[in-house]
Amino acid sequence: MERKVLGILSIVFGGFGLLLSWIPIINNFAFVLGILALILGIIALVINRKNKKILAIIGTVISIVTIAIVLFTQASYSHAMNKVSEDIKKSTSNSSDNSSKKDSKIYKINDTIKHNGVEYKVNSVDFNEGSGFSKTENGEKYVVANVTMTNKGKSDFDYNPLDFSLSIDGNEPNETTVAPDGVDTFDSGTLKPGATMTGNLVLGKLNVDNVKELLMVHHDNKTIKLDDYTFSVKLK
Repeated sequence: MERKVLGILSIVFGGFGLLLSWIPIINNFAFVLGILALILGIIALVINRKNKKILAIIGTVISIVTIAIVLFTQASYSHAMNKVSEDIKKSTSNSSDNSSKKDSKIYKINDTIKHNGVEYKVNSVDFNEGSGFSKTENGEKYVVANVTMTNKGKSDFDYNPLDFSLSIDGNEPNETTVAPDGVDTFDSGTLKPGATMTGNLVLGKLNVDNVKELLMVHHDNKTIKLDDYTFSVKLK
């Protein structure tokens, strides 16, 4: 007569492991149950070597199937996760390369600049002394650029005035200038595909006469370092 206890335990552990073997992470526990069921099944086969081995064989087979499914599913999940990770890295790398690529050309006022599906144009620049409490001193003037942006892409475009700044003789001061009285400036916003907006930017305040080269430079949402802008426009 077959000694059934170990065979039954092998079937129970193996069956429970089989149920869990398809579930990610949890199937680590299923693997342990499968190993335990296999050990019990082998012991049951040895004990019942001269008797019937039906339960022992069933338990052993179930445990082997459980272990095989766990190994297969974990390999599949690992392959899928690696592929997703590689796709994300590739997408991030491509996005970063596209967004931070520097255009070495120095554009002029009224030139159309195409960058990442958006067209930029500096329509004019005004060196403004301000008035009232905002009136400048010591020969300084506000640099006010009138800019047009057109979204030529297929998705929404988020713009921010902080993406624009001045380059003064090759140096880019990291500071924000409050607009003088009477000058309306635009805030951050979103352009739908095909939409256009025009507005003023107060880029800084300085003594223009002491500057040899004055550029308006653009950054992609400040994701790249200050001295590595994407494009520039000559203001003086």
